[in-house]
Amino acid sequence: MALAASSPAEPLVSLLMVARNAAAHIDAAILSARRQTLGAIEIVVVDDCSEDATGEIIRRHAALDARVIPVRGHGRGLAAVRNLSLAAAAAPYVAVVDSDDILHPRHAENLLDLARRCGADLAASNMIAFSSEEPATLFADAPEWQRERVIDHAEFVATGRVDRPLLQLGYLKPLFRVDALRRHGLGYDQRLRIGEDWDLVERALAAGLTYAYRPEPTYFYRRHAASTSFRWRPEDLAALIAAERDRLAKDVAAGAGRGLVRARRERLASLEDALAHVEAVDHLKARRILRALPALVRRPQAAAMLWRSAREGLERRTAAARKRGLSPEPPVPEPHVLVCGEAPCGSPVAIAAALVAASGWTVRQLSRDALRDPVATARAGQGAAMVLLADGTLADAAAYAIGDRAPFVAAAGAGHPLVDHVIEPHSCGSLLGLLSAVGLADTGLAWRVREGPVSGLAA
Repeated sequence: MALAASSPAEPLVSLLMVARNAAAHIDAAILSARRQTLGAIEIVVVDDCSEDATGEIIRRHAALDARVIPVRGHGRGLAAVRNLSLAAAAAPYVAVVDSDDILHPRHAENLLDLARRCGADLAASNMIAFSSEEPATLFADAPEWQRERVIDHAEFVATGRVDRPLLQLGYLKPLFRVDALRRHGLGYDQRLRIGEDWDLVERALAAGLTYAYRPEPTYFYRRHAASTSFRWRPEDLAALIAAERDRLAKDVAAGAGRGLVRARRERLASLEDALAHVEAVDHLKARRILRALPALVRRPQAAAMLWRSAREGLERRTAAARKRGLSPEPPVPEPHVLVCGEAPCGSPVAIAAALVAASGWTVRQLSRDALRDPVATARAGQGAAMVLLADGTLADAAAYAIGDRAPFVAAAGAGHPLVDHVIEPHSCGSLLGLLSAVGLADTGLAWRVREGPVSGLAA
């Protein structure tokens, strides 16, 4: 996918990223931001006092692409650092990108189009969740989320419960119109250590801002051990509860609609359940069983949360046991090359696929029809080392093949901005060089490329 290296004079969208000790995944996150088809962007990346190679990775991207703007964080909490990135943004629209996630190349372009077309102050797309252990899944898969629509205030609050695994719209990563935020004095609440994204969107909707949604998933949410090991603290939940009680009181005093008041009360109850759960866990860890019982009896949902927590703890211990060799490892996605579309026998793409297979790599193929399903494409592409395009026009669909650095390769003349490399007809040396550069062809194939009729390899 082509990377722009020049900084636009007037960016239309600022992609905001905050990173702290994110070296494991931030390279892929920034690369996906740089690969956006909307060239008029800037990428504001705040390194919040990292102690690993995060800062070095950010600086390397900034040296290659003037649109990457490094900002030094101050370590005062995620909400405060998000405000720092928001203040540094120069574009009329901003969109949050977490430092361990990946963007589809048309993410910024599609959200900007949605916001402008609908006159919306916020705009978000559906997401695909993925991990190295589980198949990719669509975040919002109910029928009502398979069409373009508006997210209203009461609906957003209703999905903000934390006591059971429901669709939570707070996980979406919206595009914001900056002047709308500033007109209402909106920013991240620096008193909150958790839930700051949800809080900002909720206050924006309460202020009357409009929120548009499109069903095509262009945000890839990475699940991994570090992102799921979050530990609620009583003081953090207490802060959320206090904020929610204030909002409920204001809604009731203002005569807000029944749907919003009911959703607010249910969210408040779920936060109180979560606090009871956390306090019970602390008592149990300290072997104060009798002190844990009253809250669990008084709030049955807290007991249900305790059961889920215990089950998840068992799963984590099982995973740790696997690492120590006490039980078999779960299957790991096999490294492979993904061929998208049907390449004619003897074509440069078919020859490339044959060379890869001859090197001992697995080759998977997705038909043109299969590429119409983003989730199926994402699953097929997980772990791909290269994506071969039988037809350059398939690049947009093939971009759902999730890979941190998998290059897109097509035959010469594809003429698509998402294509990284092209294969020239009858240029076998350059083909072998390309495959070798990405580790997909062994040197033993050189004689077959130079001496033999390589088109036969595609048969």
